[in-house]
Amino acid sequence: MSEEVSAEVSEPEPDQSTEPRGIRRFALRHPRLMVWLIAVLIFGMWGSWAGPGWNPQPMRSLIVPESADTSIATRNETPGLGDYEVQSEVITVELRDGTEIPATLRTPVGTDGLAPGMVFVHGTGTDSYQNFDREADAITSAGVITLVPDKRTDNYTTTHRDYPELSKDYEDAFTDLLSRPGVDPQRTGLYAVSEGCNIAPIVAARNSAVSYVALVSAPVLPIREQGALAADSYLRNLGAPQQILSAIPKLIGQDFGQDAFEYIDFDVSEYQRQMTMPVLMLYGTGDMSMPTVQGPIITREDLETAGNSDLTVRYYEDADHGLQVDKVLVDQAMQDTADWVNGLPYTADAAPHVAGAQPKQDYMAGRVNQPPWFASGMVAVWILLIGLGLALVGVVMTTIGAMSYRRKRLLYFHGCGGAVNFASLTVILAWIVTLGYTVAVAELAVSYEQNRLLVQGGWLLAQVIGILAVWMVVRVPFAWHRAHYPEDGSGNHTLSGFANAIVVISFVAQVMLLFALAYWGVYPALF
Repeated sequence: MSEEVSAEVSEPEPDQSTEPRGIRRFALRHPRLMVWLIAVLIFGMWGSWAGPGWNPQPMRSLIVPESADTSIATRNETPGLGDYEVQSEVITVELRDGTEIPATLRTPVGTDGLAPGMVFVHGTGTDSYQNFDREADAITSAGVITLVPDKRTDNYTTTHRDYPELSKDYEDAFTDLLSRPGVDPQRTGLYAVSEGCNIAPIVAARNSAVSYVALVSAPVLPIREQGALAADSYLRNLGAPQQILSAIPKLIGQDFGQDAFEYIDFDVSEYQRQMTMPVLMLYGTGDMSMPTVQGPIITREDLETAGNSDLTVRYYEDADHGLQVDKVLVDQAMQDTADWVNGLPYTADAAPHVAGAQPKQDYMAGRVNQPPWFASGMVAVWILLIGLGLALVGVVMTTIGAMSYRRKRLLYFHGCGGAVNFASLTVILAWIVTLGYTVAVAELAVSYEQNRLLVQGGWLLAQVIGILAVWMVVRVPFAWHRAHYPEDGSGNHTLSGFANAIVVISFVAQVMLLFALAYWGVYPALF
């Protein structure tokens, strides 16, 4: 009889090395969270990579006023503000094409002999013969005949401005002033403000009868470059986040195609290099929008090309773009202008050539690179509009589909319709908050106000909602998968082709809007 030998055979232990660990294990347990984190990082890198970059260089050149006193040295005594009564009348100026425009002519009453003449050239914020009343009244009361013409807007819109054409109207107004009795043709010129400083040099280069040019708050640089510098200065003054600073070229570098905003690349240096008459430049040191150091340096170099060294520069402490302090026009600036004009030709090169408060320009204005094609001009606008339109269509269709007709739903989304709607609405909310923040910061910037809570807190809110929007969008494909393959084992569901199309279209729209939002730096980047 054989003895049975029983042996206990133990089952092999599972290979622990095959079990997922670390990040892989976390990803398998929390797939939505991992996809969300990866998506946020991708959007952040996209916003950083898509460009263009922004790295303005420090302003290394300096202008040091020779004297803090802005007074103009004259050979003989010149009239002060208020020395003459001002007689004002509205006249009609006939332009070369037969068009007639109104203009305000102001004359000092009781002057002896011929008086200097001055034509005012409008900037962006003015266009009427009724503008410049404070400046013109002050300068006229010091013995200068002034003319403020209407600005014709045939060649002046938001998207199109033809400076050479506009200059013809001012040249015709200048010719009209020269023809008036009592006007000294040897001391009659132009007083241009801001954008008008792009027009006055064209007239001066073309018409040798222009005896002088006074440039007030002159941009000198092309508006695109000056605008980028202004935005950078305003935002740094506010303490804006770096992502907002990085968005400057993305906005200002936009190209909307031929005949749209071409004027922002207009370079006035071409005409300044032909100016042989004396030039006076006036700036306020409180004007952060203008290249108060770079502008006069470029102008000096331009004039030297024409063999012209007659440049006088004055800086007024704390004065703004309109030479105002607390909204009050700086009388000294008007007195200096009148003295300089009345004292010509002696004052053309009289010392000090540079006087007043110390100007400050921290960074140089320079070339603004253009955004890539998908983020520039109408392409960017269409991407935003199409994404918004498709997202809203998805919201409407899923809402309608949830309604019942004869106790039967119009469309069955099997639970993913809500995820689609919430994702679309959150993405749209992220855009609304970001745009609202941008507008609020812009209003703060141009008003020179400070609100760190709004600037920093508002940006944090925009980022949080933007990141939340990514989470809501990530939920959509997971909800769509659950709608097809329920976790309760109830069997496969089939969404209709129309319902599937709505989900897919909505998801594509959401991703489009998120990429567009990410381009503006809403999401954190690793580098």
